[in-house]
Order: sequence, then C-alpha cells, then structure tokens
Amino acid sequence: MHSMARNTGRAKAGGRRTGRLAASLAVLAVLAATTSALAQQGGPLSFSQALERMLSAHETLRAAGQEVGQRREEREARKGLYLPKVELTGQFTRIDEPIEIDLDPIRKAILALHPQVPASRVPPFVQEVQGESFWKVDIRATWPIYTGGKVTAANRAAEARIADAQHQQRQAAQSLSSELVRRYFAVRLASAAHEVRAAVLAGLDRHLYEARRLEEEGLISKAERLHAEVARSEADRQLKRAGHDLAIARAALANILCEEAPGDPSSPLFIVDRLDPLDAFQANASRHHPAFARLAAQRTLASQAVAAERARWRPDVYLFAKRELHEEGLTLLDPAWAAGVGATFTLFDGFARKHDTAAARLQLARVETLEARARRDVATLVEKRYREVERSREQFEALAASLDLARENLRVRTRAFEEGLATSLEVVDARLALAHAELERLAAAYEFDVALADLLEASGQADRFELLLQQGKPVGAVVMEPQR
Repeated sequence: MHSMARNTGRAKAGGRRTGRLAASLAVLAVLAATTSALAQQGGPLSFSQALERMLSAHETLRAAGQEVGQRREEREARKGLYLPKVELTGQFTRIDEPIEIDLDPIRKAILALHPQVPASRVPPFVQEVQGESFWKVDIRATWPIYTGGKVTAANRAAEARIADAQHQQRQAAQSLSSELVRRYFAVRLASAAHEVRAAVLAGLDRHLYEARRLEEEGLISKAERLHAEVARSEADRQLKRAGHDLAIARAALANILCEEAPGDPSSPLFIVDRLDPLDAFQANASRHHPAFARLAAQRTLASQAVAAERARWRPDVYLFAKRELHEEGLTLLDPAWAAGVGATFTLFDGFARKHDTAAARLQLARVETLEARARRDVATLVEKRYREVERSREQFEALAASLDLARENLRVRTRAFEEGLATSLEVVDARLALAHAELERLAAAYEFDVALADLLEASGQADRFELLLQQGKPVGAVVMEPQR
C-alpha cells in the first residue's frame, strides 16, 4: 500500500512537471511568434517618436501648414496696396481712314486776296493728325494716397486670416494628438490583452494535462476532463481573436502615422494619481483653446469688414503719371507726358453701401454670439472630460482589489483540484475570472489615458500629455501563475 502511494505520488509529481514544461513551451511559442511579428514592425516606438512622426507626415497638418503659407502670401499681396501701381501698355491700332484737319477755306480766301499768286504755288491746307495705322506704348503709374481706410482694413483682415489659419493648424494638431493617443494605446491594450489570453491558454493547457492524468488515475470523471478541453478550445479561440484585434490596432496606428511599419509601441499604459482641479482646466481652456483664438480672428475679420464698408462712403484720392514711350504715334493733341491728382466718389449705387454695411455689422454680432456660446460649451465639455478621467481612475483603483482576489481564488482552486477537492469547472471559472479582472484593469487604464488626452485637448493643453505620461505610473499585464 505504501509502495503504491509512493508510486502514485511520483506519477503526480512527474505529471505536474511535465504539465508545467508543456505550459512553458506553449508560452514560449506564443512569445516567439509575437517577437517575430514585432521584429517586422521596425523596432520599439515611443509615444514621443510617434507624435513627432505624425506631426511631420500627416496630410491634414501638411495641408494646414500650406494654408498658413497661402494666407501669408495673401498678406504680402495686400501690403502692395500701399505702394504705387506701375503699368506698361502697348497697343497697335488701324482705323478706316486718316484723321485730317482740312483748312482749304482759308487757302481759298488767301488766293482770293492775292489773285496774282498762282494756285499751284500755295500748298494744300490739309494737316494729317493721325495716320491709318499707329502704335502707342506708354508707362503709367497710380498711387492711392487716401482710400478712407479700405487699404488698412484689407491689410488687417489679411493678418486676421493668418491668425485664423495658424490656430486652425494648432487645433488640427491637438485633435490628431488625441486620436494618436487613442490608436497608440489601443495597440498597447491589444498587445497586453494578447499576453493575457496567451497566459490563459498556457494555464488551461496545463490544467487539461493534469485533468487527463487525474482521469487516468480515476480521480475525476470524463465530464470534467471534457470541460477542461472545451475551456482550452475557447481560450485558443480568444487568443486568435486577440491576435486579429492587435493586427487591426496596428493598422490603425500605421494609418495615422502615414507609415507601412511604424514599429512596436513601447510607452506603457499609465495612470496619473492626481490632476489639477477642474477650475484650473476650465481657466486654461478659456485662455488657450484654439477655438477661441479662431473666433477672435473671425471677430477681427468681421470688424475690418465693417471698416471697409464704411470706407466706401469716403472718396478715393490718388496721384497719377503717364509717359509715352513711342512718340512717333502721338498726335498734335496727345501729350508726351502727364501727371496730376485725381479723386473718385460714388454718389449713388442703389443703396448697396447701406445694406452691405448693415450686413457687415450683423456678421460681427453673429461672431460675438457664437463666441459666447462656444465658451459655455467648452466649459461644459471640459467638466465632462474631467469627470471621465476621474471615473476611469476610480475604476482602475477599484479593480486592483478584484484582481488580487481573483489571483488568490485561482491559486486556491488549482491546489484544491490537484488534491481532488475541487472540480475542473471551478478551476476554469477561476482562471477566466482572473483574466477578466486583468482585462478590465487594462481597459480602465486605456480609458483613463484616452480620457486624459481628450481633457487636455478640450482645455487647449494637448502638449502636456507627454509630460504626464512621464510622470504617471506604468500599467501592464501582470497575470501570473498562482503560487503553489
């Protein structure tokens, strides 16, 4: 009897060692496959590196930068309104017949007063003023010296358009930074979930091996062994699904980085213990949110439109000068050069100025109304994002106790099963409960990071995310095999 007990104990110990070896080999195989896949991604990629690549390569930001350049060129064009305009004009003309001054009546009067003078001795009194074909080439200059404020308004409006384009570029960068956080840490979450699923499969592989051994020894029923096999198959399915989720997350990250193989994200999920109070975030939003800066630029544009419409009620005064370069084409009445001062003033335009001025004032009032609404909306949005960050952190902290309990429960159930005091169902449920608790914990950390990025974007502080990432506590997959 004692010999049989010793042999049974040796068999159990050998079975456990073999089971552990099989589980270790399964884990190593999964890790090797994962390492091979990561090697094809181009090496580790920190969040700072990913952000730098996105800001330099994303088409939306490049287009926003091109718009800023466009607005700057338009401003330089408006500066030219302060300077004189010089034009060179060339024209060739052919008319139906020459233009002449006929003084034949005077000729006839002279001949009548002097009959002794032969008519052939007096030339015809016909002067050609303009031939049938002629050239005219002249250079002209005009210089506005008073426009009632039109030129000043145009230049200030051009400056406002530059500011609007710059703040639009900044707003796009902040929005894309938040989206990068979402996609970058989605890869980290999917990778950690893949690790958890791999650990679950390895644990169930070992459990299935031990279940088969215990069935052979008659300590458990066939139904319990079949239950272990079903659980192992389900774990394998979940692992493959996690692999596909990881591939999808990588593709999304590659898309926002505009790269085929951006690398493996190396910055971990993280939790920040304390944030600034809500009032501080709302105050920062009021000062730094790009939407408010854009509305300020729109307000400037509207006010300059009002100034330009008012200027239409004033005269335009200008200097002008002209010089003929092809004097052979001049007539007796055309000067070789001319210079002077001129003025124009519209007396009646069908009340267009009146209505355009009223429209410009309404546009200014509209922008001011929208700004008031935007400030209210942003304050509410910041509070919503702040509450989401706090909620995610509280959930993460609450799940820590659940994780410890699930880990201890798995240890107890596994030991009891090996001693024949628990069923396979209890072990499988305990292992799945541990995996569920760990995945919930990782999901809470991911939700915290995304909510934090959204909060920083809403408060106009998206560039603070990297600093908080460095200050935060890293979070990773920590599912371990239960201690025996």
